[in-house]
Amino acid sequence: MGINEGRPRLLNNAVLGAIGFVLSAYSVHVERMVEHRNLDDDMDEFVALCDIESIGARCSAVFSLPEGKMLSFFGLVPRGHVLDVPNGVLGMLFYAYTIIRYFIVGKTTSREHRGIVALFGSNTVILVISSLALASSVFLGMKLYRIRELCVVCVSTHIINTTLWIRAMMEFGNIRSKAKND
Repeated sequence: MGINEGRPRLLNNAVLGAIGFVLSAYSVHVERMVEHRNLDDDMDEFVALCDIESIGARCSAVFSLPEGKMLSFFGLVPRGHVLDVPNGVLGMLFYAYTIIRYFIVGKTTSREHRGIVALFGSNTVILVISSLALASSVFLGMKLYRIRELCVVCVSTHIINTTLWIRAMMEFGNIRSKAKND
């Protein structure tokens, strides 16, 4: 595989990752503002840009649900632990990985950087991570449906996660096909 083969797809993934990163960062900001609003009675009323009354979207209400911190919700870390972070932080890590992958795959060929390429260039790693992101999107999407809430930021990240997963599956399938043909 040449250095530039697959770059347009990776570029698209980097753009999706950048959009996802911004949306995730915004969700963390909204969650923090809602927490501060609840703690400080003197604080002016905070209205998130994603709380769109005309369509019934209330992201600020959704971000404060217990599922908003999935690691503690599923008992992987105790509540209040340093790793008990909002889902937006996990999303930022995932999307940052996607962006970094674009800059590393196909650009680093020296022997001393093989470990970095193996971590960021591995189709298996991106497939596993994007599968976890998709699974969380499905779970959270079902929760939104059950409670009849619309969260524009959430739905947008679910679409991005689904698209990144489909692209990872296609990339993984292409590599496996090429290996069989060789």
